[in-house]
Amino acid sequence: MEKASLQFHIEKNDYFGTLATVLDLLRQDLRKKGHRSNAETLQRLRERLMYLQKGYRIEKIRADQPLR
Repeated sequence: MEKASLQFHIEKNDYFGTLATVLDLLRQDLRKKGHRSNAETLQRLRERLMYLQKGYRIEKIRADQPLR
């Protein structure tokens, strides 16, 4: 994903959902090719991203803000 596209999705608060969709497409392709274990891993990651999409957003950390 290019920086402009990444920034767009963050601003629209759909980055997690967009990434989940991409992972789901990869999961479907892996499953078709017989890579069941990898497909299941991507399924779990997709579910986690959808959880984040529903309740969280990405917020930029200011340069003067200490990391926690």
